[in-house]
Amino acid sequence: MNQFDGKVAVITGGNSGIGLATARLLRQQGAQVAIAGRNKNTLEQAANELGVMAIQTDVSQPLELKAFFDTVAERFGQFDLLFANAGVFQSKLLPEVDEDLFDWHFNINVKGTYFSVQHCLPHLREGASIVLTSSIMQEAGWPGCSVYSATKAAVRSLARSFAAELAPRKIRVNVVAPGVTQTPILDWPEMPEQERNAVQDTIRSRIPMGRFAAPEEIAQAVLYLASSATYMTGGEILLDGGMITL
Repeated sequence: MNQFDGKVAVITGGNSGIGLATARLLRQQGAQVAIAGRNKNTLEQAANELGVMAIQTDVSQPLELKAFFDTVAERFGQFDLLFANAGVFQSKLLPEVDEDLFDWHFNINVKGTYFSVQHCLPHLREGASIVLTSSIMQEAGWPGCSVYSATKAAVRSLARSFAAELAPRKIRVNVVAPGVTQTPILDWPEMPEQERNAVQDTIRSRIPMGRFAAPEEIAQAVLYLASSATYMTGGEILLDGGMITL
């Protein structure tokens, strides 16, 4: 018997990177999975490959989130796991950050996470698990990452508050904080390839394990928090290859 047989999992940002890897593992373990994302093509690819329910959703729009969760609940009933994973990143130094870039980060990374949890709540069964995606950047100061880092620190704070509020329903809320992970967020299309490769080599040299994380490695931690970590709430799993922990 698979670990997640009969379980229902819902993932925002489930059409690429860590979210897609998590959806794949959950399906392999027997779960019914629904994913939300903005890119119609990658959503369709995920649906065809994995047999998941995929709905195009802008997480920065609370009404779209509500419609997403309500639609999933009509099909699958109550949920066992919410993985609020959708997020964006663009590196800009302090003098270069404008209001649009600032709002883009906060609307998706913070507002999207907050209202994902809020609108999912009516459909979460007692004893369900919520996992949020933060980042090691909440613990580190890197040039060009001030806005992104602030959003991920906010997500970490939300997890503590949500965990305290939802404990009476036996709903656990925890965080995965990935280090640099090989996902589309590293594509940096605005940067020339040679420069991008040089920057990535520099970052890689700062990681004691000498490589970026694979999305599947982060996904394994999500599954642990969703199932086996039954006495863990308000906590965090840091997965950085030793980058800031050593």
